[in-house]
Amino acid sequence: MGKCFYMRLAWGNIRRSKRIYLPLLIATAVMSCVVMLINGLIFSQSLSNMPSGETAAMVFRMGISVFCIFTFFFMLYINGFLIKQRKREFGLYGILGLTKHQVGKVLFRENLLLMGGGLILGGAIANIFGRLLFMALIKLMGEVTGGSFVISLPAYLITAALFAVIFIAITLLNSFKVRTASPMELLNSVKSGEKDSRFVIPLAVIGLIMLAAAYYFAWTIDASGIALGLFFPLALLVIIATYALFTSGSIALLRLLRKNKRIYYRQKNFVTISAMFHRMRQNARGLATICILSTMLVVTLSTTLSLYLGREEMLRAMYPFDVEIQIDEEVVEDRAEEYVSKLNALANERGVTLSSDESKLIRRVPGQNIGYRNNVVDEDDTVIIMDNVIRVGRSLVFDAEGDFKNCLSFIDAAREAYPEIFTYTANLWISDIFTSTVEGYGTYGGLLFMGVFFSILFLCMAVLIIYFKQITEGYEDKAQFAILKNVGMDDRQIRATINRQILYVFFLPLAAMLLHMVFAARIQARMLESFMLYDWQLVIACVGGVCAVFAVIYLIVYRLTAKVYYDIVK
Repeated sequence: MGKCFYMRLAWGNIRRSKRIYLPLLIATAVMSCVVMLINGLIFSQSLSNMPSGETAAMVFRMGISVFCIFTFFFMLYINGFLIKQRKREFGLYGILGLTKHQVGKVLFRENLLLMGGGLILGGAIANIFGRLLFMALIKLMGEVTGGSFVISLPAYLITAALFAVIFIAITLLNSFKVRTASPMELLNSVKSGEKDSRFVIPLAVIGLIMLAAAYYFAWTIDASGIALGLFFPLALLVIIATYALFTSGSIALLRLLRKNKRIYYRQKNFVTISAMFHRMRQNARGLATICILSTMLVVTLSTTLSLYLGREEMLRAMYPFDVEIQIDEEVVEDRAEEYVSKLNALANERGVTLSSDESKLIRRVPGQNIGYRNNVVDEDDTVIIMDNVIRVGRSLVFDAEGDFKNCLSFIDAAREAYPEIFTYTANLWISDIFTSTVEGYGTYGGLLFMGVFFSILFLCMAVLIIYFKQITEGYEDKAQFAILKNVGMDDRQIRATINRQILYVFFLPLAAMLLHMVFAARIQARMLESFMLYDWQLVIACVGGVCAVFAVIYLIVYRLTAKVYYDIVK
């Protein structure tokens, strides 16, 4: 057989299965677009030339590796789902005379068309909307103007390399699955469900205990440092508990309902509970994954949004005084007054007014941990009021009022004037709220931008899993409709039964996510105190707002995928 035959067969399969392949093509395009855009920002000369651009690029460099890992395993997950749905088709190919090697060639070309098409579409989207997203990033970073945004060659090469690795991994995995199964096994694989485990009850109890423990610690931890250290271990505990409760806890609950004769032996409950056993065995892992992805989306976006909106409060908490200058103890006594005089002269030259408010100073209580603040006075510190400046030990602290750019110019001049006063530049260290504000815009703006990108990734994952779950159940329920009709149920009763099953299964991940966030919001607020963000109302508002928006998106996805489901069933 010629190569054109395999290509025509692959193209025909994609065209006939648009319901399966079109969402996968779009998801590939979106993810490749995001990878391309992030790498484009990392290598962007326009971004690096901005005052806070290098800080934002550093955030993107830290996030891109995690993003690529998520993308790689998600593509493998979705491929495994698709292959399971098509094993019957592959078995039919074997019966019709195609060898496993020839089936592998068809799969190779299908993946090549899908991956190549997704990359081309993703590149087009990145180039169309890249400039708009770059302007949004500049706005988040507090910049007034910015240069042009062009995706550089390294960004294209990195994206192509990532999806080439994904393509090779998927091709090898698919070839292995087809080669190691007989045609009859492939034909019957779609019907094979998962059997109840003997350890359903123990796993359900363990999952419940783990979830209760995670909730307890999340609710009772008061120290911000401990909350920050335990956040990720507790998140891992919640993930394991969620999978245990969805896979085993749901089956245990359905068993209890089936044993209750007053509940089970009712017409609407009998069919629903019996069918739910089959659905939960088939879809428990997928539902748990949807729940975890939804929770990760809300946590990621609400945390980065809280940091961005609370950045000014965090900076003010760290800098009660606008400027702190630390001078070496060997020279502070002899040259401090001379340097203060120089500071006032520089401030006058740039239209900046220096002032000092002694009431801002606070004495540190022994054993008290109040984090980094430049208004803390230790027991052995001497406090001297100088010309618009307060000397605390070997530090000079003061406020600076004036235009923001003038204040930045004054800080730069204070650093440059240093060699005129002291011999060694290492003897002076300046920390100020103005420079930190510029860097903070890059850090928190970049984090929010990265949080949005990760949220898009998690949303794509969740939507695709939901979509393919609806397609799978649609084909399974098509046969069940005929069975229910044969046992005497009319169309109205059948539709009501199926509706109850879908609603229970579909909204279970959403309900579990909202329950997770009730406890996660508290430890989030404690954790963010480590970053000097003490506004609990802001954190709760961000969590609640993101949950509400996601719930609306979830409902829209339900309506759209439910339509596909009913079209298949009909």
